[in-house]
Amino acid sequence: MPRHGLARSFVSLASRAGASGAFLWLTLCVFLFAGCAQQQPPSYFTTQLDNAGGIGPGDPITHASATIGHVTGVSPIAAGDSEVAFEVDGQHRREIHYDSIMVLNSLGATPSLDVMNVDAMSHSAPSGTRLDGASSMSEAQMFMSARGPGSYAQALSNAVGGSGSPPSPPSPAVAQMQQFLSQLSQQTLANAATTPAGRNEIDKTHRELEGVERQLMRNGKIEQAERLRTQMGVLMPGLTAPANPLTLPPTSPNPH
Repeated sequence: MPRHGLARSFVSLASRAGASGAFLWLTLCVFLFAGCAQQQPPSYFTTQLDNAGGIGPGDPITHASATIGHVTGVSPIAAGDSEVAFEVDGQHRREIHYDSIMVLNSLGATPSLDVMNVDAMSHSAPSGTRLDGASSMSEAQMFMSARGPGSYAQALSNAVGGSGSPPSPPSPAVAQMQQFLSQLSQQTLANAATTPAGRNEIDKTHRELEGVERQLMRNGKIEQAERLRTQMGVLMPGLTAPANPLTLPPTSPNPH
């Protein structure tokens, strides 16, 4: 029986039930509410990847190991990057936040985009939002670093010196620890550069950093791109000059 026909049957039965009519009305409301929840329209989003990893239309969008949507299209954009459009089921749309990072997962037989929510308390993103996209967990960490303090030395400084706004200058002890961590990281990189595997890993990190910077600059997040370059420059000196946002054409408008 169609849903509206069944609803009329409930109303008729409730009118004849007298004292028990309230219970039937309550049952009807729950029934109709559940039906509306199941019929929520999907939401549409986009993200960008410097390495699409073979992902394509129909591949899953996942969150907390559950499939909540699917990829609807992959289009090439500037500098060899790709824009990925995807659809999220209506009942899962609130799981996409403004600060969600879409992380490419190529470990399974079928690639997927995993929703990484940095802050569980952040607001849900409306349909049409363009989200940060990471082709690896390393890139996801770079995005998080670009958004805030990010580096381990700065996090240690906050933990030792306390949090506040604006932050106070680090104490001599914390400044010394920051310097030590920086020297240790540079020494580790220098040692890694003496082996082929180490050089390959450093080159990979450089490419990932450039990809994240390109995406941030392309989407107008210049301050975040500069913050990331500053933080990573301490660990990996000799990076190329920042990308000129004027040479990166804007991507197509977000879908609605």
